[in-house]
Amino acid sequence: MISAIRFGVQAAAVMSVVTFASGACAQTSEVLDSEENAVVSPQLIEISLAALEAQDYEAASEGLAQAFKDGEADGAFYLGRMVELGLGSAPDMKAAIALYLAGSSRGSAPAKNRLGVLHIQGQGVLQDFERGAQLVCEAAELGDPNGAFNCGSLLREGKGTAQDEVAAYDMFRMAAEQGHLGAKNEYANGLLEGKYLAQDVDGAVQLFQQTAAEGNPIGLYALGQAFATGLSVEQDIVKAHSYFNIAAALDHPLAGEARAGIELAMSAEEITSAQKLAKAWRPQQPQ
Repeated sequence: MISAIRFGVQAAAVMSVVTFASGACAQTSEVLDSEENAVVSPQLIEISLAALEAQDYEAASEGLAQAFKDGEADGAFYLGRMVELGLGSAPDMKAAIALYLAGSSRGSAPAKNRLGVLHIQGQGVLQDFERGAQLVCEAAELGDPNGAFNCGSLLREGKGTAQDEVAAYDMFRMAAEQGHLGAKNEYANGLLEGKYLAQDVDGAVQLFQQTAAEGNPIGLYALGQAFATGLSVEQDIVKAHSYFNIAAALDHPLAGEARAGIELAMSAEEITSAQKLAKAWRPQQPQ
């Protein structure tokens, strides 16, 4: 998610990309260049996002708008996120939705996912679970990991679509393979349970190790449980305490109680060693 940082481009810059008609998005004739004349600009997207990271927000917005005009649909999504978050000006959900619609119509997977989430939440649009599920699952089919995670969640719950737990975990697998932390945890839980997937305890713990390494509290708590019980790893209450300690510091709701419970079986020296491990721990950057 783009952080809520200052964005120094006025709404007029956005309106040069899209105009509004009866609450829907109608692209200007300048934007609606024919597909034959469109020059896709993935490099311009990368350059614009680098400018955003460097806090050169005017260059970022101009580059994203140009990328969209040149045929790169994701330009509208990133520009929409900036407008939705109100970077440098008041948030404008109507303009953001118009940009998501523009990007979605050109096949932007992240724009479809964001628009779907808004329909599910009923934020800025009518709440419509069926339309939301359609959009996020279309994003998943286009390879968007957030779309795959959201589609999996809706399939598991049966919200906006027929309930299908097997298909849900297949979506979680797709998102997990693309590095989505939440999906890794969900797929790991499915592997542990073995109800809708073939049970694979080793595979589950490996996934929790990956999410824990990146500082995810769910993964850290699960890894603490693994070391506490010797689940697919050598039992080690010192490591278990350290992971529960880190997870508790990151607000996992059960980690503090688990830490207190395991302390009952630990010596003072073991607790000190575990606390030193926790203090020395640092999250790894995602691969």
